Amino acid sequence: MDAKLLLLALIIGLALLAIPSCVCQYDQQYQACSQTLLQCGNISEIGYPFWGGNRNASCGYPGFELNCQNDVLRLNISSTVYRVLDINNTTQALRVARDDLWDDTCPRVFTNTSLNSTIFNYFSTANDQNISLHYGCNINQTSTAISPYNFSCSVNGAISWNFFLTRENSGLGNGITCAAVISVPVNQTAAWALAMPTTSTNLLQDALNNGFLIQWFANNDNCNLCARSGGVCGYNQDGGSFSCYCSDRTHEFTCDDNPKGNDIALSNNHRLDVY
Repeated sequence: MDAKLLLLALIIGLALLAIPSCVCQYDQQYQACSQTLLQCGNISEIGYPFWGGNRNASCGYPGFELNCQNDVLRLNISSTVYRVLDINNTTQALRVARDDLWDDTCPRVFTNTSLNSTIFNYFSTANDQNISLHYGCNINQTSTAISPYNFSCSVNGAISWNFFLTRENSGLGNGITCAAVISVPVNQTAAWALAMPTTSTNLLQDALNNGFLIQWFANNDNCNLCARSGGVCGYNQDGGSFSCYCSDRTHEFTCDDNPKGNDIALSNNHRLDVY
C-alpha cells in the first residue's frame, strides 16, 4: 500500500476510534448533571449552581456545596453556616436562616452576618432589615425602657443579660455597654413587631427562624442561555470556567455554539469536528 494512503487510513482509523469515546464522555456528563438533582426535606429538584452529596462538583459552581442532614439543608458562606429554607431558580434567590441562631438566641460564637459578595448579595427588592443582638450587657445599666427587649443566656452556668433592637428603636441602646453586638437580617414586618413594647423572645426567635433573602451570582446569564438551548449548566473544574453540557458534548455557552475543546486535528489546515 502507498505510504500516503497508509498514513491517511491510520489517521482516519484513529479519528473513528476517538468519536465514540468523546460522545460517550460528554453524554455521561450531560446525563449525570441532568439526572442527579438534589433533594432534602421539602426542597426537591435542586440543580445548578448547587452540588454536593451524589451530585458532582462539575454540576455546580464553587461556593455552592449543599449538605443535607436529617432533612435539613445547609450552606456554608464565609465560614457561617446557613439553613436553606427555600430556593427560587427563577429569581436566583435563597431564603436562609443562620444555623447558630436556629431555635436558640444564644450562639456560642458572636459573629456578624456576612456573605461572599462575589457570589451572593442581599436581595435588593426583599423587605428585610437588620436587627441587632446585644450580648453580655451590664444589667445595672439597663433602663426600664429597654426591658421589653431583654433576653437571657446561660454561659458556663452564669446568666448573661442581653437585648435586641431594631432600626425603629435603636436609640434605646445608647449608653449601654455590652460585650458583643451582632447584626442579623429579618423580614421587615417581623422587625416592626419586634420594635413594639409588646414584643417577646418568642417573636424574636420566630423572626430569626424565618430567615432572609439573598441572591446568588454564578454565571446566571450564561446558565439561562445554556438552559434555553437545551443544555445543562456546569463548571469546568480544570479550566475554572462555565460549561454548558449538551447531549452531544460540552459547549462553552450554549448547545448552539462551537464545542469546547473537542476537535481532532487531521493536518495543519484541516480538522475533523466530532458531532
